Amino acid sequence: QEEEPTEAPLYIHIETNDFSYRRHKRQKEEDIAVCECQYDLMDPDSACGERCWNVSTNTECTPGYCRCGVYCKNQRFQKSQYARTRLVKTERRGWGLLADENITAGQFVIEYCGEVISWKEAKRRSQTYEDQGLTESYIIYLNADESIDATKKGSLARFINHSCQPNCETRKWTVLGEVRVGIFAKQDIPIGTELSYDYNFEWFGGVMVRCLCGATGCSGFLGAKSRGFQEATYLWEDDDDR
Repeated sequence: QEEEPTEAPLYIHIETNDFSYRRHKRQKEEDIAVCECQYDLMDPDSACGERCWNVSTNTECTPGYCRCGVYCKNQRFQKSQYARTRLVKTERRGWGLLADENITAGQFVIEYCGEVISWKEAKRRSQTYEDQGLTESYIIYLNADESIDATKKGSLARFINHSCQPNCETRKWTVLGEVRVGIFAKQDIPIGTELSYDYNFEWFGGVMVRCLCGATGCSGFLGAKSRGFQEATYLWEDDDDR
């Protein structure tokens, strides 16, 4: 059973990643990926659709360098072309995010935004959050040196709950030289359905957190390897100084 939220969660809502520990990267002109697409009025998909070289490599086109100009369809992160969603309070799993429109398989749902921090800072924060008794995981892997922390600042994507049989997945895209994380639909999602993705992490705290996703193949606890444990999961060791 779902109910409308009666009180706003305590966090700072942001629409783009917050770079507090370093400057935003400046894209060098020689590094800009330029596709070969040419817009054809009789074939709308020609404007940087599935056949676009950049799309095939999860790279968004750079405005001013794409021949399709304003018709380019490969700037979804830059234009915040999200699906409509709605925040709700769930019965047993805290806050959740529902589809507020019919979402098609492969559709870009929302960007996972937060504070871009170093691995060293992520390690420090994760320990602090654990000491504070926080069981929700809002720090996700971004690349070999950085993570995104949406605990204090984030987009609505932070409210998407875990499921061992999710209807969404995370994908990394390169946008204007920066790696960004988007939530994409794995299947058609009817309006009113709660969104979910597999967190793909291994619990490194003291007490394991019971999974309440309710999926038929639920592993029982967040972080159990029976479902979704991937090589992209990273655990910090005590001597890891990144």
